[in-house]
Amino acid sequence: MLSATLVLLAVLFLALGDQLVPEGCPRLDVPGDMLSQVLGAPITLTCLDGELEMNATIHWKLEDEPIGPQLGRREMVGGKLLLKSVQYNDSGNYTCYLDSHLVRTLPLLVVGPPEEPICSCRRKSFISGVHCEWSLRRKPSPQTKAVLLVRQVQKEETFQRPCHYLRGSQKFACHLNLGEDDDSLYLVALCIANGVMRKSSKAYRFKGFEVLQPDPPTNITVTAMDKSPHRLNVTWKDPPSWNSIYYRLQFELRYRAEKSKVYTTIQRKDQHSLIISDALMGTRHIVQIRAREEFNHGKWSEWSKEITGTPWTETESPSIRTELFISTQVTTTSDSYNESLSQENPEGITNTLPVPGSTHSTYTFLLAGGSLVLGMVLFIGIIMRYRKKSKLTALKEGKPNVLPPHSLGRLVPEKPQSTTALVPLISPSVSASSSEPTNTPGQSGKDTADIQSPYDVTNRDYFFPR
Repeated sequence: MLSATLVLLAVLFLALGDQLVPEGCPRLDVPGDMLSQVLGAPITLTCLDGELEMNATIHWKLEDEPIGPQLGRREMVGGKLLLKSVQYNDSGNYTCYLDSHLVRTLPLLVVGPPEEPICSCRRKSFISGVHCEWSLRRKPSPQTKAVLLVRQVQKEETFQRPCHYLRGSQKFACHLNLGEDDDSLYLVALCIANGVMRKSSKAYRFKGFEVLQPDPPTNITVTAMDKSPHRLNVTWKDPPSWNSIYYRLQFELRYRAEKSKVYTTIQRKDQHSLIISDALMGTRHIVQIRAREEFNHGKWSEWSKEITGTPWTETESPSIRTELFISTQVTTTSDSYNESLSQENPEGITNTLPVPGSTHSTYTFLLAGGSLVLGMVLFIGIIMRYRKKSKLTALKEGKPNVLPPHSLGRLVPEKPQSTTALVPLISPSVSASSSEPTNTPGQSGKDTADIQSPYDVTNRDYFFPR
């Protein structure tokens, strides 16, 4: 059943297409006295209808320029001008003179066989009309003209719209006005005529919303985001031809790394910015955007031009790198440093060079190490000097004249008399020349001063036991 319906629709559209151009394309209005010939064909121009007199002389001019016989192209026989293979530059007004008297002017139009026209139609927005065009492969004849035959199926109306030739893009363009909400079914055909031949394109069928195709977005920018090495900020605007704020667009963005051929695609509705969050660090990316009506009417636009952008990359000065290197060497232990090296260099490659980009890092490290060693030496020297000074002070305090005779009496408090004899900790020294005891009661104070104290302060073992 479905196949039968499709066949009937195809037959209907073919019949409508035949009715659209029942007599072929309209003829080109060419003046009745103009001669026309196809490119490369021969043609003969006659100056006099009768016989030429014996002494008469015929001269020909093309646009007031004298012309004569030319081997292989032009011959003059009995007052007639024979053009063997006409070219486009042979078109113009030919005049013949009989003995310097003007006899006749013959306009000639050289045309080429027209190409088979192929019509395509497009609508850039809801508030713009339908634009139909045909791009030619080669330059057409100067007198070639085109018209657009239009038939509205529901109303059964047939009319024509003129087409204009655009020299820059080498195509014929036609315009058909439609209302904003016009989604009617139309049949169009493009007719070409050059004064000698006529051709028409096949009938092109479309509905008002089906041929909607916006232009690509404009003002596309791709910028890096500060301190984000994997992000790119993309912004764009609606195309100027989409001249409406009531109707909205949806967008499709695709991007890839410059050295890659695979695109990543993202769609957005009614947005004019997007952040790419998975860009490759330090790599230039290519971005393109296209647009379509937000409710999927019509087709996607063509892709925009390629716009490139590179994510943010950190730049470090040599001084910052030097400070980072010094702080790492001073505060990191050997074990943690080896562990960090093994993590950063899984292949086991040892790198003993200083941080790249710093030419003074080695000298700075040596200076810091030397300062540390010098400080340790000074600290040890101060400790040793302090110990030596304390020893000297102790030795000086051990001399007899340093302490008064009664100083030891203060250190040893008096005790009540007892039968137990007191024995000094260290035996007093006895002079070699005297056999008298050193601690005899009844000695005078002068004698006591000459005799050493019961505590031998000169003995180091008393102050610094071993």
